[in-house]
Amino acid sequence: MAILKLLVGLVVVFLLVVFAIANMEAVAVSFYFYKTPSVPLFVVIFISLLIGVMLAWVLVIGEQFRLRNQVRSKDRRIKELERELEGLEDRLAKLVPEERPIAPEQKVSEELEQEGEVLPAAEPSFEPFQEKPKESRED
Repeated sequence: MAILKLLVGLVVVFLLVVFAIANMEAVAVSFYFYKTPSVPLFVVIFISLLIGVMLAWVLVIGEQFRLRNQVRSKDRRIKELERELEGLEDRLAKLVPEERPIAPEQKVSEELEQEGEVLPAAEPSFEPFQEKPKESRED
């Protein structure tokens, strides 16, 4: 990438030199009541270009400051809303106790215990797999 930048820079410098050599005629620029001394045309063009670049840069810098201030303002608002959210979550946690999920069987046994009934412990039943007799189809 550095080599590419160097090559592009060399090409730009070469083109500027060719442009300067091709525009060596002396010109005088007039501003209403002031006339500049005669300077080569490429100097006038480069100075005009530099003034335009500097004006554009000033406008861009102003926009960057405005956007940076806007980002700071939004960041402050985000932090305020995050603090508010934490406070609301704390209030919600105090109002509604956190329920832990329970298995359906446990829920049924808890309900029966509350009613006074006690279920015996369930014993696993293991019955061997039995194949059903195949029915013959009569056609």
